[in-house]
Amino acid sequence: MDYEDYKDLISELPFGKQLKNAKYLHLDFLADWSPQLQELVGMIKERMSIDRASNVIKFYLFEPKISLLYYPDFFELPHPELQSSITVDLSRGKIRKHDYNGSVNPPILHRKESLLPPEHPLIEQFQRLTEAEEAEGLYANSKTIGFKLNWESLLAAKGLAYCGHKLVRIQNQPAEQKEEAAEVQRHKTAITRCQFSKPIQSLIEYGLLKENVRLLDYGCGQGDDVNGLKELGYNALGWDPVYRPDEPKEPAEIVNLGFVLNVIEDPIERTEVLQEAYDLSKSLLVVATLVASSSTSSQGRPYKDGILTSRNTFQKYFQQNELQHYIEDVLNTSAVAVGPGIFYVFRSHSEQQRFLSNRSKRPINWERFSRQLFAVRERPKKPPKEDPYEKHQELLDDFWARMIDLGRVPKREEFGQYDALCGAVGSANKARRLFVRKFGEEALANAFEQRRNDLLVYLALSNFNRRVPFKHLPVDLKTDIKTFLGSYKQGIEESQRLLFSVGNPDLIGTLCDETPFGYLDDQALYIHRNLVQDLHPILRIYVGCAELLYGDLNTVDLVKIHKRSGKVTLLVYDDFENQPLPELQTRIKVNLRTQSIDIFDHQALPHRQLLYFKKRFVALDHPKRSEWEAFSEKLRSLGLDESMGFGPTKEQLLELLRETDMRVSDFFPETQALSNADMRMEQAEHQ
Repeated sequence: MDYEDYKDLISELPFGKQLKNAKYLHLDFLADWSPQLQELVGMIKERMSIDRASNVIKFYLFEPKISLLYYPDFFELPHPELQSSITVDLSRGKIRKHDYNGSVNPPILHRKESLLPPEHPLIEQFQRLTEAEEAEGLYANSKTIGFKLNWESLLAAKGLAYCGHKLVRIQNQPAEQKEEAAEVQRHKTAITRCQFSKPIQSLIEYGLLKENVRLLDYGCGQGDDVNGLKELGYNALGWDPVYRPDEPKEPAEIVNLGFVLNVIEDPIERTEVLQEAYDLSKSLLVVATLVASSSTSSQGRPYKDGILTSRNTFQKYFQQNELQHYIEDVLNTSAVAVGPGIFYVFRSHSEQQRFLSNRSKRPINWERFSRQLFAVRERPKKPPKEDPYEKHQELLDDFWARMIDLGRVPKREEFGQYDALCGAVGSANKARRLFVRKFGEEALANAFEQRRNDLLVYLALSNFNRRVPFKHLPVDLKTDIKTFLGSYKQGIEESQRLLFSVGNPDLIGTLCDETPFGYLDDQALYIHRNLVQDLHPILRIYVGCAELLYGDLNTVDLVKIHKRSGKVTLLVYDDFENQPLPELQTRIKVNLRTQSIDIFDHQALPHRQLLYFKKRFVALDHPKRSEWEAFSEKLRSLGLDESMGFGPTKEQLLELLRETDMRVSDFFPETQALSNADMRMEQAEHQ
């Protein structure tokens, strides 16, 4: 069965709950109306070893995917709760599972009659219930009613309840007293910032926040982010229910919902706030929350689905994949992980793909590239009377930098000074020929190959969870795909081969062994995050899959690529660049096979793990490599060498230093800083 036949069979089904992007129906009746689709579902279950119960199927209308959903009390309850879901990508055989057991506010099902065949005996009963609910105005705002507590709150507000599948009116009853809820002091969670919050930093780093782009900081607290952005010339405004309640909540291109959901103890309100923030966003919603780690349980006492701290503030610590599922369930769209607890939700498919494509590009150091090329270029035997480069150096440098970045000759709309360039040298192609004459064809060929690899990595990662239709791609990305890969179909096929290679542990191990940089042991390859872009494309995809689950790597220092276990470990140290022996703060283990993340807080452990010989993990041209090599000699004088594992803990090293003549401050500069501070305090006391 090909994809067109698959879509035709779905459209021919005479029943099913039809939404914009999908069709839902009860699985028990699929065989009677479409034996072909039933055979397909049975084959998928067998091949993917799916043994979980399911009774509702979701057919995606614009991509080859299905979801198997389980509502245990479909016929018994008027609005059954979703217990589990399994989504299968038919084009790649990938599955994604989520369990709603334990969720305080799971999704629920409405309009059950639409999921049943036309002759089913219960359709009339279910239809009467839906009509009664519509008459009471329960469907007037359908954006958040798809969750259990939201629906129950709406019923209570209207004085309604159920008797079987009948809607009945009940006597007004006094609201329950929620003494514990009154203890929660949300305003105390607003902190004073001395730097931009992580979600705002990410927007600036990615260039998404521009001076002409309006940003609304929803739940801005004391407003430090907004004030700082305004000082830099950005168009920012903030609203907060405590600190800025009178400021307008107006639509904006970008809405930042930073560390708001995690302080809301009411799951109903939490869902409504997320939906409202999304409705206010014209282009992009940024959602950020706290994430759970190994030390989360010690932060306070259990309360609802989070904890209550000693300051009577509530905190909900999300798992990374839990937060993604929550956002996607509420907003019915995809969310892109950009960091731990930080997700982007784009309004436009093409803008989302543009972002993902740009994130897959290798950054090119044009200044270094130019120095290398100018050093080796050959002067023509008879230089022209007037060298266009001498006359238009800055213009040509800008054009060539753009050409190297794209790997091809830029179009008019891709270079702001295109007309000036044509006026100076005749045409863009003549500017290209000038480049080749000065630097050689190989330089441009290398840029071509680099951009081609970037596109293959992008296509592999962008199709990791779902197939992206070609029409959703921005125009410039479509051009690149045709230029470098021939066609979208060819690019998808080649990128899929690379993606499937990620699951081959022998190949991953071989590629790790052949990588000419980083530190290699029997189990894994360790590299600094800045070297990920220099890896073989398959290893880039391997790490990129972890990045899709966790978020961008700019918050970590080292990446550990496990050779055989299908895992990537991300390591965060205390001031990696400046500390001679950085302390491990956080370890994040990403399991690509189970698509799960575990975060371990090493600061909460009694013994501190140090990083030795850190020059091993960075590039050969790292500006501090020689300085770090000199420090390595001091380590060797203590009997330590690069072949050791983790090395001594901080406590063990301090004890070793006490037994030698080595100065502690040479290894731990903060010790000297503390000593100097003590001396100043002592001098002040004597004055």
